[in-house]
Parts: sequence; structure tokens; C-alpha cells
Amino acid sequence: MELHELMRKLHKLELVQQLAHRRGAQEHGLYFGQMPVLDFIAANPGCTQVQVAEHLRVSPASIALSTKRLQKAGYLTKEVDAENLRCKRLYISEEGQRVCAMCRERLDQIDAVAFQGFSEEELEAFSSFLDRVTLNMTGETENVVSGELFGHLCRELDAIEKEAKKS
Repeated sequence: MELHELMRKLHKLELVQQLAHRRGAQEHGLYFGQMPVLDFIAANPGCTQVQVAEHLRVSPASIALSTKRLQKAGYLTKEVDAENLRCKRLYISEEGQRVCAMCRERLDQIDAVAFQGFSEEELEAFSSFLDRVTLNMTGETENVVSGELFGHLCRELDAIEKEAKKS
């Protein structure tokens, strides 16, 4: 089998998964990008729009618009910071928690469908293969999957794109 064909299959899998997750979020009235915003705010009550933007690697203006829509839908609240009146703190509402939980459940169902029919041993082998490919490409000694690492990789990608635009 051609190696580039394997990589194309991995890329297709990523696109199919993203499409399924976007459709799953839409079933619960959320638009693309809103679920990660709600997830971050739920995990970081009282965060600011700037913190959300930095975490998700988007512009503060984009987060301002998204949080405005989420607030209008009743999914989050904004409270003025007592020490800095220009700063607004973000909190997920009960309705936001409810929708977030329902959406998360739906996304988990989608992931379960993706791996239906796989034995535990096959899932472990698949995970091991993905780890080996990742380690081969990164030179790391362990395939740690975390938001912080994704942020680092995304910043590297952004830096390459910025450098390419200069050329």
C-alpha cells in the first residue's frame, strides 16, 4: 500500500469526524465553534473573552461575537469584573450546561459509532499504531494528547503560515 494513500485515509477520517461532530452540535442548536467555547467556559468559570480566544486560537473579535450569540440564546452570562469595569467574566448558565451535556452525549455517540465492531484489543492496537506514527513524525518519546500540546502545535503551524505569507 502506498504511504501517501494511508495519510489521505487519515485525513479523510479527520474530515468525516469533524463533519459528524458539527452535525451533532447543530442538532442541539449550536453552530460550528460554539461547543468549544462553552466547554472552555464550563471548565473555567469566570474566564475572560481574551482567555477563550487565546485557548481556541481565534481572534478576540470572533469570541466577542460568539459569546454575544451564546448569551442571547441563554447559554452563558457575562458579569462585569468588580476590579476592572471594562472586563467581563463569562459563566455558563444552567441552560448552557444542559445543552452542553446533551451535545457532549451526542458527540460521544458519534465516536462510539465510529468504533463499533472493534474489540478492545483492536482499539488498543489502533491506538498503538497511531502513537507510533505520531512519534515517528514528532521525534517525541511519548504521544501525550493534551490541549496544551495541541495549542503548541497550532502555534507552530501559525508561525509557518505567517512566514510563508512574508515570502
